[in-house]
Amino acid sequence: MTTALLVLAAALVALVVASWLHYRYWVGRLTLDLPYEVEERLPTEDGSAVELRRLPREDATEGPPVLLVHGLALNHRNNDLTEDLSLGRYLAKSGRDVWLLTLRCGRDDLSWGEERRATFETMARHDLRLGIDAVLERTGASHLDYVGFSMGGMLMYAAAGRTVTDASLRRVVIIGSPARVQSPLAMLSVIARAIPGWLVPTLRLRIVSRFLAFAADVIHTPIHRWIYNPANVEAGTAGYALTNGFVNIPSGLAAELVRFASADGVVSFDGEPVLPALRAITAPALFVAGAADQIAPPDTVQLAFDAWGADAGTQKDFRVIGVDGGAAADYGHGDLAVGRFADQDVFDPVVAFLAADVLVARA
Repeated sequence: MTTALLVLAAALVALVVASWLHYRYWVGRLTLDLPYEVEERLPTEDGSAVELRRLPREDATEGPPVLLVHGLALNHRNNDLTEDLSLGRYLAKSGRDVWLLTLRCGRDDLSWGEERRATFETMARHDLRLGIDAVLERTGASHLDYVGFSMGGMLMYAAAGRTVTDASLRRVVIIGSPARVQSPLAMLSVIARAIPGWLVPTLRLRIVSRFLAFAADVIHTPIHRWIYNPANVEAGTAGYALTNGFVNIPSGLAAELVRFASADGVVSFDGEPVLPALRAITAPALFVAGAADQIAPPDTVQLAFDAWGADAGTQKDFRVIGVDGGAAADYGHGDLAVGRFADQDVFDPVVAFLAADVLVARA
């Protein structure tokens, strides 16, 4: 009996050591550092912090600065994965001064207290305004162009006209940002009925995503297909994304997503739905949705498009990225940022929209 226990203990120790070595090897192999002209941490008014990065600039820059904000469970690498697969660097090569904001939820060093305070509302109230003000202060610009991916766009739904003034925004691009949390996220409503928000834990996705990154090209579970269209991503891309871009979902934010799901998916701020306030926004906007996106189906993005500037006659455009619209594939969620042909299907329209002097409204 003692021998059997010793063998079992030795096997468990060997498994733990092998797992740790596997983890360290693949993290080292897939970690890709990118150069930035500026990297700084900015304290928020409520005791947390965000991070701000400036991409290397071309010799001459044109137009106001551009601020890119990432999505849920991601950091700034969402919009800057590699030198060649980066909306941020694509904009910089077109002559723009590009900045990346890492929201508090995108940091990997949050304390337990910060995890509880890292909510959608605190980020809409503090993080977005701080990032925008910092870019304007550092560049001397009076306004900027804003690009929000997924939750980065949802936060703009909450902040526009409230904590972020119309005057600070020249143009806005929204990529894959639902105005209603629905299937498959609606499954959270089942949890919401059984678990109080204060019991919702931090979802430790960072270590899991890094542990599985080596097999990202061969393991395509329903969860993978929910996050992106595997057929629309080059081999190796998913592994880099899982290693460099994925982070935890803090408990405060996770609890808030549960609350949204339990309220018929309605996204709210200060206890009020976010859509009505968008009707007065005057900044021209481009809305982009993936035809096969399961996290932000086109109809959930169109809810925000329909509301945006509806009472102000604001110029706006809505594009569904799919084969029917001339794209190379029906885009899922993540591939709107890292898809095989994202440069031509997504990046080019964004660059054109932010460069154009006149936007022709299109329903």
